[in-house]
Amino acid sequence: MKKIVLILLFIPIISTAQNRQRGVGEGRLQKIHSAKIGIITDRLNLTPEQAPQFWAVYNEYENKKIDLKKTIRKSIEESNSLASTDDKILLTQKQVIILRRKELDLEEEYMSKILRTITPRQFSELKRTEANFNKMLLEKLNEKADN
Repeated sequence: MKKIVLILLFIPIISTAQNRQRGVGEGRLQKIHSAKIGIITDRLNLTPEQAPQFWAVYNEYENKKIDLKKTIRKSIEESNSLASTDDKILLTQKQVIILRRKELDLEEEYMSKILRTITPRQFSELKRTEANFNKMLLEKLNEKADN
């Protein structure tokens, strides 16, 4: 029953996520983020002792990851500019590789921090839940784009 309620809450949020690309943005992103928090909380079965510690570390990790992804996206967009020279494009691609390595380093660093707050089984469920959430989000966005 919990899953059905979460999915019913989640569907309208996903259907409006496409508006972000049209400039509607932050409010919709906050709703998606809230849905993600709800699903993760439900799936991990965090204890009252675990929850505050976990969310503090997880939110810090997510913010740093988002910042890195924005930097990567900005670099790629700059290299795709018609004014970019071949040298600039190659330099940017090398910078993107370096940033992706930083992303992996960040994931490794926060894996150990998160594992101080939850069990390895919960961590595994976290990764599975994140992947499923992202897959569901993309499916809904593609579904809306097709309509």
